[in-house]
Amino acid sequence: MPNHLRTDKQILVASFGATTSLLTGIILGLIEFYTGYAIYSWMFWFIIPAGALLSGFAAASGYYVGAMSFNQRPAGGVLFNMIAASVSAFFVVHYIPYFMLEVDGIRVKDAITFLQYLDLVIRHTSLSFVRGGQSTGELGGALGYAFTVLQLVGFSVGGFAVFGWLSQNPYCDKCSRYLKKTCEQVRYTSDSDSFIKRISDFAILIANKKFGEAIRFHADKMGEECRQKHFLKTRLVTRKCLNCNINHLDFIASKREGEDWKDIDETQIRIFTEAQLNVIDKIVRPTSS
Repeated sequence: MPNHLRTDKQILVASFGATTSLLTGIILGLIEFYTGYAIYSWMFWFIIPAGALLSGFAAASGYYVGAMSFNQRPAGGVLFNMIAASVSAFFVVHYIPYFMLEVDGIRVKDAITFLQYLDLVIRHTSLSFVRGGQSTGELGGALGYAFTVLQLVGFSVGGFAVFGWLSQNPYCDKCSRYLKKTCEQVRYTSDSDSFIKRISDFAILIANKKFGEAIRFHADKMGEECRQKHFLKTRLVTRKCLNCNINHLDFIASKREGEDWKDIDETQIRIFTEAQLNVIDKIVRPTSS
């Protein structure tokens, strides 16, 4: 029975992924057909397929939702399915114009095969600059296919990113389910000297298994709740399994770089414990960044 249930869940998760992959491809294909605007072809500096990355991410997002909904742990098969869903969206995007396009009253799909159509599209690909309205002209066979491969890589990486995102969620092996978030604290500061000392004190409390004190310390001593113009922050998240006593604590510090925050990997603490971390709900209300 357990294996049967797992198989059923895998099928349900796969159906979520297949649905978002198909919808992503159809929506992008229709946008391109009616407006001539290919969102999936956005490029940064001609080498970073930003549009393909975002499209692949959207296509595989259903697997994330399905896996979280049915408590399916990420594994090799899920990764393969996510990447396959992302890549499939690329072909759906091109199939929509192929299916709908007419030339002199004749539907393209009635005149040539999809692979022939795809080959023509690839060989006649041209890139336009956002500024200035200039175009590269047709890339031709070699460059056209190189550009297509780059897009396929982008779609694949988008799927891989969703898998990585899913893998970051703590999972209870005993109960075969994801842990539920019980609290989140975010604190900001610009005092770099005391920041290092506070992180060290926090880590010592965790090492000594004084989790309640550590959580109160983070809430009261680590910094302010108000973001303002601070350039340093810490984030503490606790989760628990709803079926057993397993809890999870996740802490990391970050530094502002321009408009973005970059995690300081050396500060990250991720641990499972049977200590009842959920009591922090009565100590500190969750805050958002």
